[in-house]
Order: sequence, then C-alpha cells, then structure tokens
Amino acid sequence: MTWRDEIDAEVRRQAVRLYPKCVALFELPVMVYAQIVNDNATRKKPYRVSEKRIRDIIGSMPEFN
Repeated sequence: MTWRDEIDAEVRRQAVRLYPKCVALFELPVMVYAQIVNDNATRKKPYRVSEKRIRDIIGSMPEFN
C-alpha cells in the first residue's frame, strides 16, 4: 500500500464514520478534513491532504452516489 492509498483509505474510513453526523452531504468533506487535521496531532507522520482532494475521494465513493 502506497502512502497515497493509505491517505485515501483514511479519508474513506472517516467519511463513512462521520456520515451519520452530517446534515447534508456537502458538509462531509469539511468534517472529514477537520477530523484528519485533529488526528494529525497524534500521528508520527501526519497526513497532508487538501479539502478538494477529500471532496474528490468522497465523490468517487459508491456509498454516496
């Protein structure tokens, strides 16, 4: 698994976990981004991912189409 695959998997995992808490689907990328930024404080090698990339990953997930 490459570093990019690991980040994509984390975004997908957070999106599925946070989906029940969001009111509208357009809020989900912001919620996932905020969660990843918060979690980066505890990671030895933090994930660097943009909100646009998170939006693209969530948009490609069949669970949210």
